[in-house]
Amino acid sequence: MKAPLVAALVIVSLVGAVAGFYLYDRFIPSHGGGSTSSSSCSDPASIGSHVYNPYRLQIVKPCITASGTVDRVIEEADGDVHLRTNLDQAYSNLTNSGNQGYPQYGDLVVEIICVNTPSQTDAIPACQNYTNQIPVPSAGQHITITGPYVLDTEHSYWAEIRPVYSLVIE
Repeated sequence: MKAPLVAALVIVSLVGAVAGFYLYDRFIPSHGGGSTSSSSCSDPASIGSHVYNPYRLQIVKPCITASGTVDRVIEEADGDVHLRTNLDQAYSNLTNSGNQGYPQYGDLVVEIICVNTPSQTDAIPACQNYTNQIPVPSAGQHITITGPYVLDTEHSYWAEIRPVYSLVIE
């Protein structure tokens, strides 16, 4: 009677372990899907504390680095700037179904926070006591960005790097 129970527990454990590895590999970018290093993955000037409505962001990876070409630069009412970024092939797995179609058209959202003074009243407190030091590129420029890899739960769970900790225009 105990042998079937033990066998069932072993099978359930194995299935759970395989499912866990599959889900981790499927949803957590790894080799070729964003790199990290302790030297470049810091939150300078506590940028993360100035994110508007951070509760809606589901952190997938606390810090990644990726690169691509800026398709469009969009200034938002909350003072942030969205860079719709066409990722280099090595990072193409960072977008998801939420990034497809309107308004991202397959691009990753890269968000530089508090670039402008917010015109959206409820966003003003998030930018207080913070001056953006991240450069804002133009459309067509190739960039390398580092920051948290998140899903925006209020916008179709599209994938983003937000806030940008560092950005290099190449």
